[in-house]
Amino acid sequence: MKRRAAEKFKRHGWKALAVAAVAAVILGGWNGPDEGRRTDTGNAPAMVGTAHAQHDHGGEKKVQIWTCSMHPQIRLPNPGKCPICGMDLIPATEEEGGAKGGKAPMRRLVLSETARKLAQVQTSPVERKPVEVTLRMVGKLTYDERRMAYITSWIAGRLDRLYVDFTGTVVEKGQPMVYLYSPDLLAAQSELIHAVRAAGDLRKSGLESLRSTAAQTIQSAKEKLRLWGLTDAQIQEILRRGAPSDHMTILAPMSGTVVHKDGFEGMYVKTGTRIYTIADLSSLWLKLDAYESDLSWIRVGDRVRFETESYPGEEFAGTVSFIDPFLDEKTRTIKVRVDVPNPDGRLRPGMFARAVLHATVDGDRPPLVIPASAPLLTGKRAVVYVEIPDRPGTYEGREVVLGPRADRYYVVRYGLREGEKVVTHGNFKIDSAVQILAKPSMMTPEGGGGGGMHHHGDSAPAAAESGATGGALEVPDAFRQQLMAVMSAFQSVRDAVAADDWTAARTAYGNLKNALDRVDDGLVDGHPWMVWDELSMLLKNDVVVGLDAKKPGERRDAFASLEGHVHRLMAGFGLDHAKMAEASKPLEVPEAFRNQLRRVIDSYLEAHEALAADKTEAALAAVERTRTALESVDMSLLQGEAHMKWMQVLENIRKALALMEGSKDVETLRKCFAILSEAAAVMAKDFGLGAGKPLYRIKCPMAFEGQGATWLQPDDTVRNPYYGEKMLGCGEVLEVIR
Repeated sequence: MKRRAAEKFKRHGWKALAVAAVAAVILGGWNGPDEGRRTDTGNAPAMVGTAHAQHDHGGEKKVQIWTCSMHPQIRLPNPGKCPICGMDLIPATEEEGGAKGGKAPMRRLVLSETARKLAQVQTSPVERKPVEVTLRMVGKLTYDERRMAYITSWIAGRLDRLYVDFTGTVVEKGQPMVYLYSPDLLAAQSELIHAVRAAGDLRKSGLESLRSTAAQTIQSAKEKLRLWGLTDAQIQEILRRGAPSDHMTILAPMSGTVVHKDGFEGMYVKTGTRIYTIADLSSLWLKLDAYESDLSWIRVGDRVRFETESYPGEEFAGTVSFIDPFLDEKTRTIKVRVDVPNPDGRLRPGMFARAVLHATVDGDRPPLVIPASAPLLTGKRAVVYVEIPDRPGTYEGREVVLGPRADRYYVVRYGLREGEKVVTHGNFKIDSAVQILAKPSMMTPEGGGGGGMHHHGDSAPAAAESGATGGALEVPDAFRQQLMAVMSAFQSVRDAVAADDWTAARTAYGNLKNALDRVDDGLVDGHPWMVWDELSMLLKNDVVVGLDAKKPGERRDAFASLEGHVHRLMAGFGLDHAKMAEASKPLEVPEAFRNQLRRVIDSYLEAHEALAADKTEAALAAVERTRTALESVDMSLLQGEAHMKWMQVLENIRKALALMEGSKDVETLRKCFAILSEAAAVMAKDFGLGAGKPLYRIKCPMAFEGQGATWLQPDDTVRNPYYGEKMLGCGEVLEVIR
């Protein structure tokens, strides 16, 4: 046993020891075999936690922050116990605080020069630049299904003659293809001939009804023959001949090449039996297999170039015309259809092809990009480490929202600014050090876990976002009111998602972003500031993802992430469900102010009635009255949270009215009215405009090509402003605002 252990140490022990040594140096030094000797012989601090003098050098009074030696992410303004492990808090040094007043982000890390060299840290700037991705796909040429025709028997009979004997024959439209025998033809042609003769005999008759009946009989007999595949010329030939026949000739319906021959002479066929298949080979389809990860780059209309084995070195081109809505679960690929011109017929169906598509990012200016090595990816999350300017060795972790990958770059949708520097090499080592310090990292997004540190179960992350006693963080009332405005905006998002109203959800997400931007983090310090800084970053990311989500699954995932982070916000700052319910109640405002808003709603309702009646001019006049009523609202009657909420609602209504006033036609006016309706619904609910006289919020799920839209009415009799008289009653009551 000892021998096996020794051999195992020889194979793996030195590797483990080396990894441990690297981690030790990054975290502040390592005691080697000689006790007391350090690998870092310089004077620079090795890591967060290096001792500093606690006296004031400049006469300026510094705010003392208290931290935990085992959980450095804890930052509290007063001494006490660590909310995670219960140990006594110790004074934090300036480097540990990271900034005056202890305003250091939770994911900040300081490395000494030696540690940076050991981790081989390299950075690159965040920049705007045109990026192009080269997608390589394989596929096969096939027939253009829009340029194919099938010759079938439209009547039961026997194939007495086939004019085309083999596949590959080129035929012209109208060329004879099949000579078909059918006894039913004899009866139908006889009926037509007799009807024509009878009509001739009745031509001089004075009975109009008989002549009309004869004409109808002729028309019916001709229509029967047409349904059996005879052309008008063939029917005229029957009448010219004056004698019925039990044979008919089936003609080619289009020019092309016979690609399948399913019949043979003497074969008896039923109605619908396929005899020939004709394809026009002057245009083909190239069906390519695209990887799931490449789908975001491929758009209808993109130019594709490809080569075939038959013509090595020669390049052909086509245009993407269709992208399959289904994914092949076995290969994890999606079919991309390319229209390929083939005027000279050199390309053949069945040929294999290797294709290249060069795609770029849409937009008025180049996208914001970072090197592909910068983000640490864990499925749906992306973590980057940003170098803090003018603070050597200081790095800050951020979760960012990424777009698609473009070869050596990732497009950044949110979370970084142009000119910032991100770590492109050594970022995983930095993340490992952050994780060991029990801070939020790639593998532990909520913090509280890491090698070598205490981790007291699942309650650690929640405790890290709570106060010194494990309860809610103590913050000023003004800050808490701003958080309640965030909770109120989240409630609107939740209601819209529950109602499956994506138009309302987009508006609610926008309001949530505004509420987050209005939170003044200057009102808090120390650990509360750190917790808010972390959660606000996550919440703003959720808003960006939620606004961009298009598919139902993406929308559900975005809201689930948002809801999880909101629950952390509630737990950290004591915003319980009762307070959320309180926040969703109408705000307390003077009755004079509420009456002014009712005049705005009355004008809005007039615009609704005008659009429902298809009266464009009346709707525009009502919009003007709505603006007049809006500008007459005296916001000086409000204070505190009500004033902040009104400023947000006022901005949204003004934008909607400006769009409506610039509308040139009724359809544009209706689209803008949908935006106004969302803002009006928020105003009605937040300020209690349904008290005494309820308002009905109604949704039309078919509006705007299935996107759906809502509006307000004073009663529950649906009058749809988006379709007017065409579909006046289309809609259902979503809620009653009382």
